[in-house]
Amino acid sequence: MEYVVYPKSEVEARIERLQSRMGAIAGVILFGSVNVCYFSGTAQEGLVYVPRDSEPVVMMRKSLERAREESPLDVLPLKSTRTLKEDLGISKGSTIGLELDILPYNNYSRVAKALGDVEIVDISEMIRHIRSVKSDFEIDLLREAAGIVDAGIASVADHLSPGMREIELAARVESVMRNMGHQGIIRFRRFNHEVPLGHLMAGGNAAIPSFVASPTGGQGLSLLNPQGPGKRRIRRGEPVLVDFGGVYNGYTADETRIFSIGALPQMLEDAHLAAVQVEEAVLKALRPGRTGREIFEISEEMGEFLGYAEWLGGPTGAKCGFVGHGVGLELDEYPVIGPLDHRIEPGMTVAVEPKMIYPGLGVVGVEDTVLTTANACERLTRLPREIWRA
Repeated sequence: MEYVVYPKSEVEARIERLQSRMGAIAGVILFGSVNVCYFSGTAQEGLVYVPRDSEPVVMMRKSLERAREESPLDVLPLKSTRTLKEDLGISKGSTIGLELDILPYNNYSRVAKALGDVEIVDISEMIRHIRSVKSDFEIDLLREAAGIVDAGIASVADHLSPGMREIELAARVESVMRNMGHQGIIRFRRFNHEVPLGHLMAGGNAAIPSFVASPTGGQGLSLLNPQGPGKRRIRRGEPVLVDFGGVYNGYTADETRIFSIGALPQMLEDAHLAAVQVEEAVLKALRPGRTGREIFEISEEMGEFLGYAEWLGGPTGAKCGFVGHGVGLELDEYPVIGPLDHRIEPGMTVAVEPKMIYPGLGVVGVEDTVLTTANACERLTRLPREIWRA
């Protein structure tokens, strides 16, 4: 097996953090593959049961053999969910937590029927907050992910030429990252959200809005995937937005840089510089004890002070509503640097992305993944932030 497996000490520490927060909850049953992997070390099909006061139970259906190879915990066969209550030793009248933000209703109904006379509560927020603080083991993987996306974006300078299609250039970037170990998908938790490996769009295409929870959309290649690079040809004198997620052993680092063939209009050059200044203000404020709401307000105030309130995060009426988001096993993790009171703690990995969006003209700005520490932020993505000229 070539990929990184989770040490038993890492998995046990995660389980202990969950158990310490359960309070009156007797146990938690996890079905979502990302959470299953986080708490067991394998993403095979099955479940993880974490009781508050005893050892976890890992039960897998397919592939049981692979799960036993991958997980540092004991893995039992999962034969049927109909006998869950007895198989897991759940007492009558217990309170059991489920991931109600991602568990499909049909699955929920089957589990609820099997559990019978227990109270079911949602533990989604608890899990997301636990996962928002990374261990040293996770941070090492995120550093590798940052190196992958750095290399992918830097390769644009070797290939960008007038007349090439966005999708052609995106494929060059993806090839570099895949050869470095990128898993080929980026996980997004939000319902009905799927994302490509990156948003690479030029000129006005980058400013086309779409459904995805991102400052940028793009036309994309089909009605079912109306975002990201399309078949538009790249022209001289327009900004080329290159926004990709690098992934290493499941962990994601997010980064954006702007390229151009020749000079951009001065208004876009100035707007890019303003976005870098907004990022600096956010990174200075991104300290333990602050909330995402407070830091978002600082970014908005800085944008207004610089004269870009109308364009920061999107034009009026189409703003994305945040300036940063947590990254890890999923692209949309906590904390959100937006109008939410997520408190910053040391060990969080956050993608900060102030972008100026001009319909019909394009997008300029930056994005970096940073690690919060006790006193400052460390940039994990390390490419120069000025506009790259081809």
